[in-house]
Amino acid sequence: MARFAEPERRRGGVGAVLFLLTFAAIAYGVHRQRSSTGDDEAPAERQTVPLAADGTNGGDADQPDAPPKLPWRDQLDLSSATLVPISDDPLQTPKIALLADDATAEGAAAPKAPDPDPGSAAYVQVLRDGTRIRYTLDPVLQDAALTIFRNREVPYAAAVVLDLRDNAVLVLAGHSTMDPQVDPLEIVTTAWAPTASTFKLVTAAALLRSGKVKPSTSVCFHGGLRGITEDLLRDDPARDKTCATLSAAVAHSHNVVMAKLALRHLDAQELRRTAVDLGFTRPIPFEFPVERSPVQVPTDPIERAKMAAGFWHADASPLHGALLASVFAREGMWQPPHVVAEVIDGDGNVLTPESPTPRRVLERNVARAVGRMMVGTTRKGTARGSFFDDKGQPFVPGVDVAGKTGSITGKRPPALNYNWFVGFAPAEAPEIAFAVLLANEPKWRIKAHYAARRLVQIYLQRRDEIARNRNVRFAENGLVRFDPEKARELAMGEAGPASAALPPVPGPVPKSPSP
Repeated sequence: MARFAEPERRRGGVGAVLFLLTFAAIAYGVHRQRSSTGDDEAPAERQTVPLAADGTNGGDADQPDAPPKLPWRDQLDLSSATLVPISDDPLQTPKIALLADDATAEGAAAPKAPDPDPGSAAYVQVLRDGTRIRYTLDPVLQDAALTIFRNREVPYAAAVVLDLRDNAVLVLAGHSTMDPQVDPLEIVTTAWAPTASTFKLVTAAALLRSGKVKPSTSVCFHGGLRGITEDLLRDDPARDKTCATLSAAVAHSHNVVMAKLALRHLDAQELRRTAVDLGFTRPIPFEFPVERSPVQVPTDPIERAKMAAGFWHADASPLHGALLASVFAREGMWQPPHVVAEVIDGDGNVLTPESPTPRRVLERNVARAVGRMMVGTTRKGTARGSFFDDKGQPFVPGVDVAGKTGSITGKRPPALNYNWFVGFAPAEAPEIAFAVLLANEPKWRIKAHYAARRLVQIYLQRRDEIARNRNVRFAENGLVRFDPEKARELAMGEAGPASAALPPVPGPVPKSPSP
C-alpha cells in the first residue's frame, strides 16, 4: 500500500519550535512588504483581528457547525495515511493492514505489497486501537498538484480543491522547494499571505449588497495599474479617459475603479460586515486547526478605498480562499470543509461524524452576480492567458471557469511574489471550488491560474470516477465501491420493502448474499 507522500508528519519538540520560527519568519516577510511590482496589487501588512462589538474576537459563540470533540480526532495524521485499493466486489477486497509497520508472527517485517493504482484507491489511516479513517482526498488530483509544484520548483505553494456537493476536500496540497522542512499542512491552513485582489470579490459583494451599485455601474479613471495614490481617486475629466464597469473591474482587476466605487458607496461597517460574513475573522471548523483570516477595515476613507481594491489589511489561508470561492459557486451558501470521509472503530461501529450543515451568508442574487463577473477573468481578463492560446482556442473546451487573480510582490527579503487564483468550475453548473497560492521568486516559472487550470482539466477527466468513489465504504477487510441502486434491490430481495432503505451516507456496506 502506497504511503501518503506529503504532507510530512508534524514534528514535535525542538523540530516543532524550529518549524514555527521558520514559518513565522516567512509570514513576517510576507506581511511587512512595503512596495510592490505585481500585476494588479500592492503589498499588505498583517493586522490584528479586530474585536467584535461584544468584545469577543469574531464569532466563537455562534458556531453551530463546529466539529464535535471525538476520541480519534486528535490522532489524525495525513502522513500516516496509506493508499488502499478499492474493490467493486465486497467478497474480493484486499485486506487493510492494522498498521503500516505491522510485523509478521516471526518478527520479520511484512512483505511490501505493490502500490495500488491511485486512480482506484483511497487514503486510509489505521490507528493502534484498530480504528480506520478514510480521507476524502482524491489521490490523482492530490499527486497532480504536488507534481506541478515540484516540477516547477515553486518556493512555496498550496492548492485546495473542494467537492461542492458537501465541500469534501479533494486536494489539500502544501509544498516548499525553498524550505522542505516546512510542514505542508501548515501551508494550506495558515493565513500567511495577503489576499491581494482576491479581496475584490468581497468588495464587489458589498457594493451589490448596498443597492447603490449594479454590475453595469461604470467609473472613469486613469492610472492605478501598480498602485493607488490619493490623486487617482479624485475625478479628473481631463485625464479620466478610460471607463469600466464593476464587472470589468473584477475581470481585469482595475484597482482605481474598485477603489472609487468603494469610496463613493461603502462605509467601513458595510465592508466589514461582508468580510465577516464571508469568513474573515471567524474560525473555520475543520478536522485540522485553521488559522483565522484577519481583516482590518480602515476608518480613513482613502485607506479604506485602497483596501477595498486589494491593498493590504486582509490575509487568508489557501483553505479559506477555496471556501470563499465556494460561496459564490453555491449561490451564497457557506459550508465548512471536511477531509474525513468515514470512520470505523475496531469493532466495526460507524463513528463517522455528520457533514457540517450549510447556511446562507450571502444573498443569492449577489452571489450569482459576482460569480458571473468571475467568468470574465478567464474569458478576457487577467487569467485569459492560462485558459486560451494565442489563437483564441480554449485549453478547457466547452467549459467556462470562474476565477479571480491576485498578485503582490515585495522588495524586502525573501522578495517573493505572492500569487493567487481562486474560483470554481464549471461556471454554469459548479462542481468544484479551488484556491491556488504560490510564492514565487522574481524569476517565476508559473502563476497560480496556470496551476489551477491544470487541476480543473484533470478533475474534468476524473469527475465520473470521483463521483463513483463517493460510494466507497469500509468492508470487513478493505474498501469496496457499491452501487446504491443495486444495494437497495439486494436489501429488498433479502428482507422485503420494510428494510429496503439504506442507512444514510456514510454507513456500512450491505452484506452480499452467501454463494
